[in-house]
Amino acid sequence: MATNAHSPIAVALAGAGPWAAKALAPMLAAGPETRLAVVWSRRPEAARELAAAHGAEVATTFDALLERCDAVAFAVPPDVQADLAPRAARAGKALLLEKPLALTLEAAERLAGVVEETGVTTQLMLTHRFRSCTDEFLAQAAGWNAFGARLAFLSSAFLRGPYACAWRIEHGALHDLGPHALDLLEAAMGPIETLICRGDPRRFVALACRHEGGAVSDVALSGVTPIEPTIFRLDLYGPRGALAFDAVAASAEEPWAEARRRFAEAFHSRQPSNPDVRRGLHLQRLIDRALRSLA
Repeated sequence: MATNAHSPIAVALAGAGPWAAKALAPMLAAGPETRLAVVWSRRPEAARELAAAHGAEVATTFDALLERCDAVAFAVPPDVQADLAPRAARAGKALLLEKPLALTLEAAERLAGVVEETGVTTQLMLTHRFRSCTDEFLAQAAGWNAFGARLAFLSSAFLRGPYACAWRIEHGALHDLGPHALDLLEAAMGPIETLICRGDPRRFVALACRHEGGAVSDVALSGVTPIEPTIFRLDLYGPRGALAFDAVAASAEEPWAEARRRFAEAFHSRQPSNPDVRRGLHLQRLIDRALRSLA
């Protein structure tokens, strides 16, 4: 277990699916700030395979996982995360959380409430927030005085491939693409005061937003648009003209080293990371507002 700022944090991984294998397990195992200590999954064979690939142990139960780590990273469906993360927090473990926090606002609020009660460190894995090119764009956006914006996040990921899983197909773009889109939009344009949502999250949704200060924005989200490559682009418009950010092109910059470094810094200082569970709860509230607008 990590005892000082120079010791790697022993991180357990809950989940052994595509995202765990592609991103979280390699990130945590690479160190030096962390080490992948143990893997647990509802599919034992997948846990054994992933653990063996990274020199980690295997836990047969989630409770056994909690006994062998300083922190828990989650690569499970949102409803499973909402059930397991409070248990980890009550055991005193730091949390590396995925977006969305949960499938419902009520579950997200319960998770955030346990984090507040226990005071454990959290970090939300909004990958674009761990890239220097995103920081550079947001620094420009801060001085752009934009009065309008358009964001499109359109993908075929829910049609086929490793991410076309049950919860994404059932709940659609607002839950999966929405946190990335809304977080980036607010960071560039300011907090959303009002929003109107139209469409079907399982097909295509359009949001019309008004931000603090009066700026407006339009958002288009879909995970079932049969296009290649994915489109994820934000355009700001203001007195100086247009300012564009292509998040797909920005993805060429890997976020893992910065995400790992920031998590370790927060863990050792016992301070919230940025973004953390509070940001996740705010984004969940925006998703809930969008769903209520649809209803």
